[in-house]
Formats: sequence, C-alpha cells, structure tokens
Amino acid sequence: MKIHLKACLMATGLGIFAVPVSAHAEAESGPAIAPGDFRLSTGVSFSSGDYGDIEDTDVFAIPVSLTYRSGGLKVRVSVPWVKIDGPGSLISTPEGRDGGGGDDFGSGRGGDSDNSGSGSSNSGSGSGSSGSGSSGSGSSGSGSSGSGNSGSGNSGSGSSGSGSGGSGSSGSGIEVEDEDEGEVIDDGGSVPGGGATLADNKRSGIGDVAVSAVYSFELGGGFYFEPGVKLKLPTASRRKRLGTGEFDVTVSSDLVKEFGAASVYVHARRKFAGKPAGSTIRSTWGAGGGASLRLARGFTIGADYDWQQSAFTGRKASSELTGWTYARLNRNLGLTLYASTGFNANSADFAGGASISYRF
Repeated sequence: MKIHLKACLMATGLGIFAVPVSAHAEAESGPAIAPGDFRLSTGVSFSSGDYGDIEDTDVFAIPVSLTYRSGGLKVRVSVPWVKIDGPGSLISTPEGRDGGGGDDFGSGRGGDSDNSGSGSSNSGSGSGSSGSGSSGSGSSGSGSSGSGNSGSGNSGSGSSGSGSGGSGSSGSGIEVEDEDEGEVIDDGGSVPGGGATLADNKRSGIGDVAVSAVYSFELGGGFYFEPGVKLKLPTASRRKRLGTGEFDVTVSSDLVKEFGAASVYVHARRKFAGKPAGSTIRSTWGAGGGASLRLARGFTIGADYDWQQSAFTGRKASSELTGWTYARLNRNLGLTLYASTGFNANSADFAGGASISYRF
C-alpha cells in the first residue's frame, strides 16, 4: 500500500495551514469558538448505468457517517455497506467517485442548512465506498459522493461528494493477480481482443472507510473559501472486488458566494489514487458547481453539476447533474432527498437516494 508523496505533502500542508490560521483569527477576534456538535447520518442510495459496458451495473449502498463541526471546521468519518450487480467498476459509479453522493448524506445537498456559515463544503468527498457528492451534492453524491462530497452551511449548497463506494473495484477488463495475497484485483482497462468475463457480478460487503476534513474561511462580502482533504482507508474486501486495497488521497477547494437566502459555488479537486501492481488505475481531476435556495425556514432546494475524469485511461469523463431538497424536521433532525442523471455513456443513467441525520 503506497500513498503518492505529492498527495501526502498537500494533505499535510492543508492541515498545517488550517490550524494556525483559525487560531490566529480567534486570537485577534477575542471570543472563543462555540463548542462543536456531532451529526450522525445514514440513508440509502441507488445508481444504474452501463458506464461503457454492454450490461448495466446497479449499485445499492447504505452509508453511515459521523460528522463533527466546530466553527469553520468540519470533520467526517464514514463507511458504507455496498451491494453491486453488474460487470462495471464501482469506481466508475456515483457511489465510487469523489464527485458522487454517498458519504456526505445529511450534510451535503443542504443538509447543514440549519447551521451558519458557508454553503458548499464538498471536500472532494465522495465517496470512498458509498459519501459527494458532490455534496456536497456531497457525491453528485449520490456523491453518492462525492463524494461528492457537499454543501454544508448557511444556505447548504454543495454537492455531496463523497461519497459512497469503495473505490477501486473494477468490473470488466484485466484481472491482476496480487503477488502477496494471491487475490484478484479487477482493472477497468481493456484487453486486446476483448475483455475478461467475470464469474460472478454480484457482490456485497463493507466498503472503504473515508475520513475527510474541510475548513471554511470567511473572506468577506458573502464569499467563503473552503479547502479540504479526504483519505480513503483500504478496508473494503479485495477478494470480493469491493476495493483496491490501496490508500487514496483527495485534496479539494470550493469558492462559495452567498446572496441572502441563495448561494452558488464552484469546486475543484485532485484525487491521488493508490495503484495496485499491474493496474491501469490513475489519479484524476474533478470539477463542478451548483446553487441552492432557502425557500422557508429549514427547507432548501438546490442543483449541482459534477465532472470527473475516468479512473481508467481511454474512457470518457463522467458528467452528471443532481437536484436535491433538504427539510429540517425539528431542531436536530434533517431529511435529504436527491436524484441525478448523466450526460454521456460513462455517467449514471439514474442515481437517487435519501438520508436522515441527527445532530447531538
């Protein structure tokens, strides 16, 4: 298991940067930041598409996440249970991409709209095996990801990013034998003369754990800058083809602008993917944007667009649009619903889901 050196340096830099700046701001302003709160979220997500294969791949996920928020800082730990039916790679689906929804349920797509602060907070989350979002649409999110991930904040915009999905499992293509454990890792690359046939396209289990952090800096004039970092831990089963068995690191940034009850944001991210020996999996770029509007107290609607390079060379990037709505049921309970569709063969034909979150 290897972590790209550049990714580690960038992730460490973000952590070092966020702490001193927040501490300096507190020292100048005087008042201490109010005690933070925790939010427990769970839900369901579903996506379907052929992603360039002959047959469709359906993914059903149940993500569970715990989020801590204090001032401008938000830290999330999430893990999903995932069920896959089809030949496609999980990493190509909304549940397995950083931009798709998943592990940002309850805080992306307006899930934090009852909190003050910025609106987006899609830490590139996406999914690690079932959050962005973009969500911030947290996904497109379903993000299921991004993850999205993920628009938290006052107006709650963002794409859930991150998340659902143990990234890295691949469907059609080469099967690479792991030298150490003798396990099969599926690769999404094509094989000259045709692709390998998988004996069993149905598999399920616990996905990869995703740990993400984002900090929202208020720039003034309704603008917020939100750098984020996400670490995917290789906890998903390689034998079941639910993960690569490698670490992934994603660094991201959002620029958010609030206009009273409305907010808009733009998002960019870079995922440094762990690459199993013999695999063609590559690091990818992602980008997106969106808007949200609070129609009434505790009720928000929004839309997010997410684009992400394919993890496999030679395949088109995904391009997806997500619509979502968030309702605060009471002081501590929130409900999020979303649906999305893609614009090319390597995007989901349909993705949707629901999540409920409890703040304590």
